[in-house]
Order: sequence, then structure tokens, then C-alpha cells
Amino acid sequence: MPSHACDREADRITMLLKRGKIVIVIDGSRFASYCPSVFSDFMHAMDDEYEMFWMSRALLLLRYLSLFLTLTLPAAYISIVSYNPEIFRVQLTLSIAGSRLVVPYPSFIEVFIMLFMIEALTEASLRLPRYIGSTAATVGGLILGQAVQQAGLVSSIMIIVTSSLRFPISSFRTPRSATPFDLRNTSSSQRRFFSE
Repeated sequence: MPSHACDREADRITMLLKRGKIVIVIDGSRFASYCPSVFSDFMHAMDDEYEMFWMSRALLLLRYLSLFLTLTLPAAYISIVSYNPEIFRVQLTLSIAGSRLVVPYPSFIEVFIMLFMIEALTEASLRLPRYIGSTAATVGGLILGQAVQQAGLVSSIMIIVTSSLRFPISSFRTPRSATPFDLRNTSSSQRRFFSE
């Protein structure tokens, strides 16, 4: 995670100054840079300050839970499908094995294919205009996911794991717009580190 961050919300910058952070404001720029940034800064939204206490805590818990799922679900899929299928009930294990019958390679390659497709769709949606980008990414994900599954490159459970939890729900549940990029860089470096 980065040790400094930029923000353009005046109320957040004021709150960070009150907490003792160093804020750098440049004349003519709408962004202010602050340091040191800690992990909780990336998960805290300014809307939490204006909501009821229990509602803001529930949303914060949802953010941490979705972050946990984002980072662990693909790895859990690989470990369960490849090494410990007996964790699930027999019916679910047979259903997963049946959907993987046509996939010609191991589950970690299947995960890499899906994560690459999701990253490509995310980058493409960022380059499109704001109102079209999310729609294009969703429709593109549906079409590509269906085509890849029918071609036998990935199993249907893999599409559920990566698409429904990684792309729209979990990695974009964080309040700061740059946090999903930081998380993707962190998870990419973790994948490189643990694959060596």
C-alpha cells in the first residue's frame, strides 16, 4: 500500500490535518497530497462521518469483508479445487468437477485467464466516458464470460468466483477511487512473490 495519497475532498483534507497528517497543497491544483497514509485511510469514506454510527460501522465492516473476499477467494478456489475437494459436500464437489471436465489445464491457469480478462475490462472501462464505461465493462464481462465458458477455457464456477466477487462488488467497494488500483498492485505483487 502506498505511504502517501492524493485527495480532492476538502472535508477529508481537513479531517486529516486534525489527525496530525502532513498535507501538501499546490496552488492551481485541485488535489492535495497527504502522508503518512495508513490502511484505514483507504477504507474510510467521508460519508461515514455524516451517517449514523451503526450504519457507518456496518458499511465499514462490509468494506473489510469484501476486501477479504477479493484477496482470498481466487486462492481459496485454487486450493479447494486442486488439493482439498473433500471440504465440500459430495454433491457440490461433483458439480464443480463436472464443470471442470472440459477445462484442459490446472485451476491456477484458469484463475489467471479470468483475472487477466477482468483487468483488461477494468482498464478499458476506465478509458471510456463515465456513463458508458461501467455498462461496457458489465456487458463485455457477460459476453466474454459466456464465450470463454462455452469454449471450455474456464469452468462456470470460476466465472462466478472471479466475476461476481472480484470485479464489480469487492474491489470497487472501497471508498477512494485509487484504492482498487493499489489493491490490484498489491495482489499482483503477492501473486508474483508466492509463485517464485
